[in-house]
Amino acid sequence: MTKSSPLVLCILLPALSGCFFATKQDIDRLQADIVGTRTSSSAADSVQRVQLVEVSRSVRTLSDSISALSRRISAMRTASESDMTAMKENISQLQDLSGQSEQRLRDVRAALEEKRQQQQEASPATSDTLGGAPATGPGPLQLLQAGRDQLLKGGNSSARSAFAELISKYPNSEYVPEAMFYTAQAYAAERNLTAADAEYSSLIAKYPTSPRVPTAMYKRALQLQSAKKNAEAKKLYQDIIKRFPRSDEAALADERLQSMR
Repeated sequence: MTKSSPLVLCILLPALSGCFFATKQDIDRLQADIVGTRTSSSAADSVQRVQLVEVSRSVRTLSDSISALSRRISAMRTASESDMTAMKENISQLQDLSGQSEQRLRDVRAALEEKRQQQQEASPATSDTLGGAPATGPGPLQLLQAGRDQLLKGGNSSARSAFAELISKYPNSEYVPEAMFYTAQAYAAERNLTAADAEYSSLIAKYPTSPRVPTAMYKRALQLQSAKKNAEAKKLYQDIIKRFPRSDEAALADERLQSMR
């Protein structure tokens, strides 16, 4: 070793010692930063866990509310369907009762006509005028009932004879429009569509306020549509909707018009 070696060592040792001391501080500082970061991270994780718990609780609460609302809606729907079913049944019963009442009323009137007829036959000197014609033979309601009975049995010709007698003997009777309508029905049952259409047309023209007019118009329109006379059929459907907007035939006519577009 030369004489300069101790001098070099004296210079290097403090330098090396200084370098080592600085690196240890850096390491200590780094360790402190890591500890701080871990602490901050742990705190942040704790906050996130709390937030996640709160969010999860809110989601469960919302899910329970939605389930409860769904059950309530389902119950309301079931109740509404039950109410609708009950209403339909009540309407059907009312319609049946109405039809039965109308039939009973007609039977009573027919019985009264028959009794009056028997009394007249017992007292030939007594005459009674019903609908502008002498009351000899069956009355108008009796003839209407007899014609309907024949129509239901398929006796179309016999039915038309009864209706024709009613119209001829009692031209002012309130049952004439009914007789004309059922006459058209009898022709239609025999596939005599031309005669049926003519009868419907006559009913519509002579008795425009009759309750049978919307049905007669609709049946005419159906026949025209079947015969590919769409322009005439459309016009008749439109007339039904215009004249009888609240009738069942108006709703049916509207459906037909929609399908013809």
